[in-house]
Amino acid sequence: MRIDQQHPGFICTHMRCVMTAALCAASLFVAGCQTKPQFRPLTSEAPPPPVFVAMTGDADCQVNQARYAMGRAIDAPLLEEMRNRTGSKTARTSAAGAPLPAPADPGRLTVDVDPQGRIIGARCG
Repeated sequence: MRIDQQHPGFICTHMRCVMTAALCAASLFVAGCQTKPQFRPLTSEAPPPPVFVAMTGDADCQVNQARYAMGRAIDAPLLEEMRNRTGSKTARTSAAGAPLPAPADPGRLTVDVDPQGRIIGARCG
């Protein structure tokens, strides 16, 4: 009690600060709960879904095993890992929508890549 007698305003000032801080925190919490979410309309800017094309009777290339890489940036180690996981003999990249040479090899993995270098699809052939 000597502290109160020597500095009587200290305890009151300290309690006032604590109460003010608690009131501010409660106000922010209540304000956050009352904020309505911002409406975001659907747009057609979403990228198309990835393409997986498996050739019929193809036992050498399991294209579904390449799904894990969709959206990732292509590089040589990732292409090799995709080739290994799909069981393909060879692998190559192709620009999205670019025509491919006529002879299709069912044991080859073809990975479609967008202009930014991201994988957007995979197929055997």
